[in-house]
Order: sequence, then structure tokens, then C-alpha cells
Amino acid sequence: MSRTGLVARHAPFLAAMMLGGCHAALVGDTDRDVYRLIDERQRAALGAASDVRIDTETDANPTSERMYRFNPRPVGNEIPEAFQTPRPVAQPGGSGDRAPEAPGQPEGAASEIFPAIFPDEVIDQVQVFGLREALSYAMGHARALQSAKEDLYLAALDLTLERHLWTPQFVAEAQADVRYADAGGLRDEERTFTALSDLSVSQRLPYGGEVAARVVGTLVRDLNEHVAFGESGSAILEADIPLLRGAGRVAYESRYAAERELIYAVRTYERFRRTFLVDVAAEYFNLQRLKAAIANTYKSYQSRKQAWEKADFINRMGRSPTIFDAPRAKSSLRESEAALVSAKEQYQFALDRFKIFIGMPVQTRLDVLDQEADEASRSLDRLRPAVSEDLALETALKYRLDLLNRVDAVDDAKRGVVIARNQILLDLDLTTDWAVNSDPEHLNTADLSVERYEWNAGLQLRLDDRKAERNAYRASFIALRQAERQHEEFEDTVRSEVRRAIRVIEQQTSLREIQALNVEENDFRRAAAQAQFDLGKSTNQDVVDADNDLLSARNELANAVAAYRVAILNFRRDTDTLRFSYDGELMTGPNEPPAGD
Repeated sequence: MSRTGLVARHAPFLAAMMLGGCHAALVGDTDRDVYRLIDERQRAALGAASDVRIDTETDANPTSERMYRFNPRPVGNEIPEAFQTPRPVAQPGGSGDRAPEAPGQPEGAASEIFPAIFPDEVIDQVQVFGLREALSYAMGHARALQSAKEDLYLAALDLTLERHLWTPQFVAEAQADVRYADAGGLRDEERTFTALSDLSVSQRLPYGGEVAARVVGTLVRDLNEHVAFGESGSAILEADIPLLRGAGRVAYESRYAAERELIYAVRTYERFRRTFLVDVAAEYFNLQRLKAAIANTYKSYQSRKQAWEKADFINRMGRSPTIFDAPRAKSSLRESEAALVSAKEQYQFALDRFKIFIGMPVQTRLDVLDQEADEASRSLDRLRPAVSEDLALETALKYRLDLLNRVDAVDDAKRGVVIARNQILLDLDLTTDWAVNSDPEHLNTADLSVERYEWNAGLQLRLDDRKAERNAYRASFIALRQAERQHEEFEDTVRSEVRRAIRVIEQQTSLREIQALNVEENDFRRAAAQAQFDLGKSTNQDVVDADNDLLSARNELANAVAAYRVAILNFRRDTDTLRFSYDGELMTGPNEPPAGD
């Protein structure tokens, strides 16, 4: 291609670069190069080309003032009014913190008799945790939470350095040299001492460039004659300021980024903390469920023991309806014993895992309150707000901290477009310095006078290849579109999570009521089967079957209670309307400020 043709081909690009970057010309020139290259590679590798064109960028300046704010979208710690739960009014002779009874909960569903989980000799060493104590301990000791705190600390540490770099920077230098020279006897040996001191302070400018002030002193002394034959000083003011490339708000980008990164880190930590404490509560409810299984199995064991004793007595009296009653009752008793041993082991293993999760030494003896004895657990039944799905979605989109980070990432990408466009501009820099010197006739570094000054100023223009910058400019728009799509996708994900959380609460509410009724029905069936057996109208097989079903129903009810409370916490987590104080205490209403405030 001739030189004329080459110039004609790149004329639009050169003109755009000279004028500071015409958006349409730059994007169009980039797209032509990229699509041509993709087309060539598709045909070479696949034998055919397909359309892979992306959206054409028409907005050359997708900016907003918010993308330059250090704290772009602040949210308060208050719980939205519709999600607040007033404290219950204390009744005479009762506890004001007591939660309402579970829907459909039959009387006597709570465990009545517990087997010995810990030996009597260590029972006084056992720590019994309620939900409040578990959350508080996790806040102070959990390893995962400590790591999250350290990540937040490191983000703040980075910002301290970035802020420091935008303050005056002081540098002091001193240099001393001694010189010896021997001319082989032709003249006296030369011995000189030279000292140089340089004290400077510089300041970066938020719109580009740097200014500096320096004080320089020199001393040259003849060590043979012990006299100083050179001593001078200078005070210098210097400035280096870009006028095009690197000028404007883009020069302050590192500060914008660092300030906002700390905001993101704060949100990430708080979101992690709330989610982590929900996980702690879920694990705690699992322990309560397993402990309820021990109590239910123990009840079944006692009932089967009584059934066996009676069946054995009838059999020895020779009045058993069949020869299978006593062996069947004994086999059922052994099954209950085995189930009790297994239930206790599962509980102990879950306790050890829970201790590791909250950062407690695994050798610590720990127990938890049962489901209906722990007021903090029961109080979760009040945390289900009567709000519509639309209000729940609106609240989540406003308060979800991880979603706010995605929204602000779009603004960060918009700043990336501005920066990339700035990098295409010409290098045009203004440099200037003004110096005041000492009197050369006097050996005195402090003898400075404004009458002995020097002033210099200059402009430097540089035009070089901008291919990499042009590609970066096009890539910045792609990064912006990707950030927008990621935000849109995450917003839909949040909506989906909230919608499912609402459905799960409704599901678990129904299951809890169903299981409570199931316990009542199976309890009645167990009593009826026992009465029929006592009257000799049936075998103890009906009693065993009814007892098995009653045990299963009781365990399912304990599972449903735990799942219901977890569902409420998950809904609060997904709408980000869950608040914990700094020591892990769950807050539910407007009159509960975080600890430490």
C-alpha cells in the first residue's frame, strides 16, 4: 500500500486522536479491525463465519456524578418499619419476652424426660447455650468471622496508604564524599570533602500533575587548607501538570477506587456477618432438633419397656394371645435402645462440629436448650412480618448490600470508560520551575535573595501510537456492558431468592401445623392401641406400630419447628432486614440500637 493510501486509511483515526478522540470514529475503527480478524479466524478454523457482532456504542459519555462519590449509596442500620416487631407487653406474672405458642402445637409436645447425655460427675462442667449465647460466642471466636474481619482490615489498610499518597510527601537526603588524588609528586595531593543536602516536599494534584518545593545546599571543602571554597544554596519550586492526557478527574482515579473499595469491603463484611450468624442459628436449631430426637426416642424406649414387661408377665402367666407377643415386644425394646444410642452419638457429633464452627475448643462440654425452653429461639416466631411480596422485593432491592456492590460496579465501569477515553488524548504537559539562589560571592547557603532567581517554563507535546489505548477504550465499553448485565442478573437472582424464601415460609408453616396434628393423632392412636391390647382384643403388634409412628411424628414435628425458624431467618437474610448487634444479639424492633452505640 502506498504512503498516500496508508494515510487515507488511518486519517479518521489520526484526526480523532488529534482532536482528543471522536467516539464514533474510534469505536467504528476498532470494530472494523476486530470483526475482520474474527471473520478471518472463523473461516480458517471452522470453514465458515457467523455473526458475532456486539451492540454498537452510541453513548460517548455514560457518566453520572454518583460514580465519583466516595460513599455512593449509603444505607442506615435501621430495620424497615414494615419489618419491625414491637416488643411484647409483659403480662402480670408472666415473661414479657415469651413468644406466642407455635401454631397447632399440642400440649406435652415438648420433651418431658431426658436421658443422661453427660455423666453425673461432669454435669457441673457443662455449658448450656441458648441461641443468644451461641450467636454471641460465635461473634467473638469464630475463625471464619475473624478472617472476614482481617479482609476488611486489609482493605482499610490499603486506603490509609492511598490517602497518605495524596498528602505532602517529605524527603530529606544528605550525601557526603571525600576525594583523594595523587598526581605522582607533580603537585600536592588533593583532598576534598563534598556535602550535598536536599530537603523536598511534593504534593500530587487531584486534577493531575505534581508540585514540589526543594531546598538544596552544597559544601565543598579543601582538606589540605582546611577552608571551604564552595558553598551555595537554592530554593526551588517545581510543577509538572498534564493538560490533556492524564488531566482531570482521571488523575484522582486511584483515590476514587480505594475509597469505594473500602465501602464495598464494609458491605461485604456486614453481609457475610449476617449470613454467617444465620448459619450459626441454623446449626443451633439442628442441635435442638437432634436433642428433641433423643428425648422422643427415650420416651419411646420407656413406653416399649413397659410394653415388654407387661407382655412378658402375660406370657409367663400363660395368657398370651400368641407366642410372638413377648419376643416381639422385646425386639421392639432392643430397637429402641439401639436408636437411643445412635441418637445420642449423632447429637454429640453435631455438637463437636458446631463447636468447631463457632470457634470453641472441641473438648469443651456443651449442651443446648431444647426447642421450647429457649426463649430466643421461640421469639423467632415473631420475626415473620406480614408484608406483601411486592414490598419484600422492593425492600430487598433497596437494602441488599451485595446488590448495592453490583450497582456501584456499573459506575466503576463507567469511570473506566472515561479513563480509557482520556488515555487516547495527546501528551501535552506544562513544566515550570522557579529557583532562588544564594550569592556566589558569599559562602553561605542561607544567603538567598529574590533578586537572584531563575524561572523556566515549557510545554511538551508528544504524539505516538495509540493502538493499545484505542483497544482499551473499546474494551472499557465491553466491561461496562458486562457489569450492567451482571447487575441485572444478580438483581433477578435476588428477586428469585426472596420469592422462594416467601414460599418456603408458607410451606414450613403448613408442614409445622400438619406435623403437630400428626403428633396428636398418633398419640391418640398409640393410647387406643394400648387400650385394645390391655383388653386382650389385639396383639402388641398394633402397639409397636403405633409407637413407631408416634416416634416418627414427634421427630418430624421437631424437624418442622427447626425448619420453620430457619426459613424465617433466611427470608430476613434474603431481604437484608436482619440486624445483629456487634455482640451477635438479634435485633427485631426500632428501640434496640446495636451494642456499643
